[in-house]
Amino acid sequence: MNESSAPAATPSVDDASAVLIDFLDRLACLGKSQAMDSLAASDLTLSQLKVVFALGAHDEPMSVNEVAEHVHLSLAAAGRTVDKLVVSNLVDRREDSADRRVKRVSLTDEGRAFVDSQLSVKEELVRGFVAGLPAPVCTDLLNALRPIVDSAVDYFDLGPPAP
Repeated sequence: MNESSAPAATPSVDDASAVLIDFLDRLACLGKSQAMDSLAASDLTLSQLKVVFALGAHDEPMSVNEVAEHVHLSLAAAGRTVDKLVVSNLVDRREDSADRRVKRVSLTDEGRAFVDSQLSVKEELVRGFVAGLPAPVCTDLLNALRPIVDSAVDYFDLGPPAP
């Protein structure tokens, strides 16, 4: 039996993890300076960026308390951050229709455009990387990833964190 017809050994979790981490690190490094330049040009603080992206990840408006929990800020710090984002016209704050004590926060059209522009930087980076792959490698990558992302099983749901 020659080497090419021998069954491939099942990779260990450690081996597969190491290669995946190396791949993701190298892919992230490709666009790090471009992404950082784009974010730095926004003049937003890290807390403001975290709030904007948290709101961008939610379809429904969030209470200031939910924002605080989601981005790991105190309620007071989240409130101040939201105030600055309202002034910058990236975020809109309104009273909750059911409870006027609760303020609901969502992105404005300008805030949504900002989030979309940042995501398009990442998408263009990935598109450029894939476009540079030889066709057989691109096919292999697609064939390796499709069963993971198209599966009825959510492989990304790792369950609750271990205590």
